[in-house]
This record gives sequence, C-alpha cells and structure tokens, in this order.
Amino acid sequence: MRTVSKTVIGVDFGTQSARAVLVNAENGEIIYSCRKEYPYNSTPVPAIDCAENLPCATDYEMTLYELLRNVIPDEYRKTVAGICVDATSLTMVLLAEDGRALSELDGWSEAAHARVKLWKYHRAQEKADEALNLASNLQEPFLGRTGGSISCEWMLPKLLEVRDEAPEIYSKIDLAMDLCEFLTFRLTGQLVRSIGSLSYKCLWAEDLNFPERTFLNGLRAGFYEEYCHFLRGDVRKPGECAGMLRSELTKRWGLPEQIPVATGMLDGHTSLATMGAFEPGDAALIVGTSNVCTVQDRKLQELKDVCGVAQDGMVTGSCGIDTGQSSTGNMLGWFVEHMAGWQIHREAEERKISPHQVLAERIQKPWENKVIAVDWWSGSRNAPCDLTLRGSMSGLEMDTKTEDIYLALLQAIACGTGTILESLSGQGVEIRRVLATGGITEKNPLLMQEYANLLRRDVLVAKTAEGPALGAAMFAAMAAGIYTNIQETYDHMGIHDFTAYKPDEIHRAAYEELYRKNKHLRNMLRGVSAEGLNLEVNS
Repeated sequence: MRTVSKTVIGVDFGTQSARAVLVNAENGEIIYSCRKEYPYNSTPVPAIDCAENLPCATDYEMTLYELLRNVIPDEYRKTVAGICVDATSLTMVLLAEDGRALSELDGWSEAAHARVKLWKYHRAQEKADEALNLASNLQEPFLGRTGGSISCEWMLPKLLEVRDEAPEIYSKIDLAMDLCEFLTFRLTGQLVRSIGSLSYKCLWAEDLNFPERTFLNGLRAGFYEEYCHFLRGDVRKPGECAGMLRSELTKRWGLPEQIPVATGMLDGHTSLATMGAFEPGDAALIVGTSNVCTVQDRKLQELKDVCGVAQDGMVTGSCGIDTGQSSTGNMLGWFVEHMAGWQIHREAEERKISPHQVLAERIQKPWENKVIAVDWWSGSRNAPCDLTLRGSMSGLEMDTKTEDIYLALLQAIACGTGTILESLSGQGVEIRRVLATGGITEKNPLLMQEYANLLRRDVLVAKTAEGPALGAAMFAAMAAGIYTNIQETYDHMGIHDFTAYKPDEIHRAAYEELYRKNKHLRNMLRGVSAEGLNLEVNS
C-alpha cells in the first residue's frame, strides 16, 4: 500500500449505471474505481413512461451500498475521511412517514406512481403546462429564475401527476426528495436539502423561498402546505456537511467513526469542480446520455431559455446558470442500434471497436455534409425550453450514406450547445472558456472536434474518465474540512491536463454555413410547433 493519509469517496449516479472512486485527498489521484449497472430486477410495472419502466428506490440504495463496500480496499478503510454522492436530477423519490420508499409499502411494489421517476420521465407535461399558465398569469417571481418555464422533468409537475392520478398513494407521502438527497439521507439519517436540487428543480430560491401560496393553492386546494411539507429540511450548499455516516454503516464496512458526508449534488454540477470551471465566463459541458452545460456568472440575473439561475447553486460565491440538452448519447445510441445497419456492426465486431468508431472513420470531409439534423429526440430542454418539440432531418438524398446521418447528429448536438451559448451571450452573459468532460468526450473525438468547429471556439477536454465522480470526491474533501474552498480543492485535486480541440479555420466559412442552416431548421420547427403549418420564419 502506498502511504496515503486521507482518502475521499465520490459516487456518481448516472442514468444507466453508477460509479464510485476512492481518491487520494492530497493530490486527486484515483486509487480505485468501480462501476455497477442498476439491477431493476423488481417485477416490471406498466410502461407508463415511454423511455423505460420505473425503478424502485431500493435499486439505487442497494447499488450505493455495494459500491461503497467494493470501492475501498481493506488497506485503505481507515483513511476514508469524506463521502459525496451526485445523481441525475430531478429524479423523484417519495417516502412514507416511517422513512420507507412508497414502493416498499405493502401492495405498492408494482404501483408506478410509488416508484422512482427519472429526470427523463416526461409524462407530466400537461401538469407543467397548467402550472406555467397559472404562474404566467399571476406573474410569479420565480419564473425569472427558471428561464420563464416550468419543465415536466421537475418536482412540481411530477407531484401534481401523482396527486391527480393516484390520490391513495399521494396521501401517504411524507417526503419528496431528489435522488442525490435521498441517497445522502440514507447515509446520514439527517434530513438535508441540496441547494442545487431546490433551486434548479423545485422552484425554490434562497431569497424568494417556495412559490406563493396563491399560486400553489390555485393549482390544487391545500397544495401549498403539502408542497412545503414534502420539501422541508435544512438547505446546504455544495461542499457543506450534511451529516456523519451512520454508525451502522461504518461498522458494517470497517470504517472510522464520524465520517462527514457532503450535501448531495446534481450529477451535472460536480464535473465543473474537476475541471476548474468555476470562474465567471466558464462554460462546463458534461456530455453523456444527455448534456448539461453550466455557466458561471458574476451576479444573479434573470435569463430566458435556461433551466435556472441560482446564487451559490453550484459553487459558493458564484451565480450558477444551468442549461442543457435532452438528447446526446441516448440519441447516438438509438441511431447505432436501430439505424446503422448490420454491415457497420459486423465490421465493429470483427475489428473489436465500437460502431461509433467505424462510422467516424468513414467521415472524411465533415464540413461538406448535406444533411442537417435537430437534436430534439426527447424534446428541447433549453433555447427553447419545450420538451414537446421533436427532432428532424433535412437534406436527405438517394446517395446519403449512414455516416452522413450520423455526422448530422453529431453536428446537431454541437449546434444545440451553440444555440444555448448564443442565447446567453445575447443576454449579456460572458462566455470565456468552454471545457468538457464525460464518457463521450474520450470515446468520440470527432464530436469534440465538431464542437470546436461549429462553436468557433477552443474546447478543452479534461483528461479523465471519471469527471463527475472525481468532482463529487472534491466536494467530499471540502465537507471533511481538508480544504476550505473550491479553488484550494481544485489546486490539489482537480484535473489540470486537457486536450485542446481548435476550430478548423481553413473551412470556417463552410462550418458557419452549416450552423446557419441548422439554426434555420430549428427556427422552422419552432414555427411549426407554434403555428401549425406556418413555415415562414427568419433564418
């Protein structure tokens, strides 16, 4: 064993699997890591969500315990000084008064509304529309912090859906938690809320608190009292201690007593610490199943076409702007699985590489692509915020190849990010640097190069496969008191080695034309959505 005085653990709960890392708190070295896919072995429930059946809270809880048990080799158990968990958001977990998840109650193991509703559960759109209409009519102040929208991915619409469709289940709710809060709660037994979850997903602000009684009770009689009760708890900031690891767990795993557990974090908000993207003007891309794009600003200001803005929402002392795209890795995965053709898969199998790599190698002149796509396979999360929008392609011809369409999807992702950054710049937000991490950044260098070409900016990709989990470990180090602020933590533990993707200046005009065409198609689709067959829009 190497001489290590203190280690910290970061656990990252993604959409399809979770990862844990044991990190040397002195220098950020990842000593050990492990990954586990969720079991989802419970009896399947009716597929009320178009994406997948709904998991149980115990699926996540058991995954957490298994990861924490396996990520710490015996020789390091006495060195563990802190833990932090991040998770997809908003992933709603409902608890009964006795602390059990509702799906654990007798007779409800197969009840869909008692189960966990992932961030990509979009069935509550009608409730989101109803809430937005009322909030707009009442000119609710919180709309200035949510980009002027209410997403069906958030807490309020999902709770309303349960209230209306399953009142017998709703009557048993005592707590409604985001997944990162629930898992932290299970580790500590302390009821602590994440400022990120509340601010970006639950219509709460430190200076405004929850929405007005008139608004919530205007949705349903008594809903104000219910909403505030379900979401009660002390609110803590990133890197603050939520409580100590329960003695039962320390004994079970042979760990020291009194291990601090940090406040739970949104999975898209830990990687910015890993990359040092916490200065004003820093835009951090986390490229995975979906995209999260966070931007730091000097002051709190109200913005359009974002998920939210919150002071101290991501790092203390900065105003964090949360934006993103609903379809990236999931859209590329869909294409490869259903559209790539057997020849692509056979070549990938024979060469022992991924089908994505086969397609990328076939692309020689990406700036000449005639196919234009819009990445709204799961709706548009931002710019605009409208999850009812759907993707599209144009420019298909008889000689269009599989790789042309694949390239169009890559370019659609980059243009979608460009639309968000362009919107923020137009509202006075400085975009100084673009940094990126996430599994796809290493697996798909063509995508990252197209980002640079279409954004017309350098894109710095952190050289790490564990960006989110390492970021969580950094916040664990702060909660443990090893470091006092995010800058000091980054100096010791962060990633300082980046791959720089630079724009293709030789074909700059061609890429600008591709971006213009993509923007035109987006505007046209928005026009169709809003005006039926009115295709007359400006490019």
